[in-house]
Amino acid sequence: MSNEFGSPRMKRQDGYVADVSYPPHFHKEMQPVWLASVAHLLGTAAPDITRPYTYCELGCGLGINLLVAAATNPLGQFVGVDFNARHLAVAEEAAGALGLGNLRFVHADFARFERDNEQPFDFIASHGAWSWIAPAQQQHVLRLVERSLKPGGLFYLHYMCHPGATQMIPVQKLLNELAPHVAGDSEGQVQAGIELLCRLDAAGVFVDQPRLSASLRTLRQANPAYLAHHFLSDHWAPQHSVDLHRAVARGGVAYLGSANVFENLDSLSIPGAAQPLLAGLPSPALREAVKDLARNQHQRQDLFQHSPEALAVPEHRRRVGAMRFCLGPQAPGTGGLSFATPIGEIQGPAAIFSPLLDRLAQAPASFDELSTLPAFFDNPGLLSQSLQMLMWQGSVHPLRDDGRGCDESAGRLREWLEQHGIRLAVMAECGTAAHTNPL
Repeated sequence: MSNEFGSPRMKRQDGYVADVSYPPHFHKEMQPVWLASVAHLLGTAAPDITRPYTYCELGCGLGINLLVAAATNPLGQFVGVDFNARHLAVAEEAAGALGLGNLRFVHADFARFERDNEQPFDFIASHGAWSWIAPAQQQHVLRLVERSLKPGGLFYLHYMCHPGATQMIPVQKLLNELAPHVAGDSEGQVQAGIELLCRLDAAGVFVDQPRLSASLRTLRQANPAYLAHHFLSDHWAPQHSVDLHRAVARGGVAYLGSANVFENLDSLSIPGAAQPLLAGLPSPALREAVKDLARNQHQRQDLFQHSPEALAVPEHRRRVGAMRFCLGPQAPGTGGLSFATPIGEIQGPAAIFSPLLDRLAQAPASFDELSTLPAFFDNPGLLSQSLQMLMWQGSVHPLRDDGRGCDESAGRLREWLEQHGIRLAVMAECGTAAHTNPL
């Protein structure tokens, strides 16, 4: 990767912000237990995480996702890749302090890692990188997935998409162009740009764009380091999901659905009047394009599989039936629930959710056990939908059923997170963590 530290854009490396650290972030949707569970819910075989497996995160930053994964999933071997030496120094120090022998980090850009890597992976995941890196680096990601993802392996990819992110294209362009004219680091540059945009808004420039005005007010309160990484990349670009799905498919890797389980529930995530139109479309690609329009989707968390194997109906029922679930640390009490979704509030009736939450409050339970509750008798579809809404909300999570203990590593992780002010509750039995407050 070329180094531009002597140029006017010395705060960039291959067009990407390099002078400030990306703030710590955790995403439950990219953890191995979650990914394997979602694949089964979608009716597809997944990597067997009750046996040793391999997992790679591309663009791992400070390594929070991998620290959680390695500490709570003793059968996994984890690899994190990032070009930013400052990020990896923090990640490697943390892994050493936690004594995680199943986690290693690689200092490389995606081109060099794709060229040098010889290890096959059951999981490859990337969050917060694709839409900000150069097209040449994106191609190396696709080649790595084609060459190194095992048959049946899962590929998680987060990216910005149209139409939700479309309105921010001119905003990002202005911020990127202004940055070299502002003294100081990238945080100061992006703050100066946001301030200019807010002054333009106050002057009435965006009077006919009320959504943009609301977005600018939100940005003014956001973490400046996050904003710098988000907006100051020279390669910032949303994509149409259909274009990306075609590009991934050329390597024999097929789109399964979303790692965001709410987005797989068309009956809830798409306005009711649009659902007959959606069902009548002639291709999955067109259906995804309509879904993006219907939700004004601004980012996607797509789940792909190399050489996918659809489960026969009896096997699908068996695997889902055996899945076990437990409550999260901030699960609601009994009663009706309100789900704040991208298309508005959805009310969850107490008659459905109270018995489900009551049962899980007693002890973890399998899908088959929960299906004996009167609210779900002879209606597994309703149970599946209800559990996935609770998963999406963060109230319920599938259990890690490999029978391996990780009390010591999970305990060390809890202490490390607390020492560093990272508000995550470790859920060792689920191979994950949960936000206690937004990071």
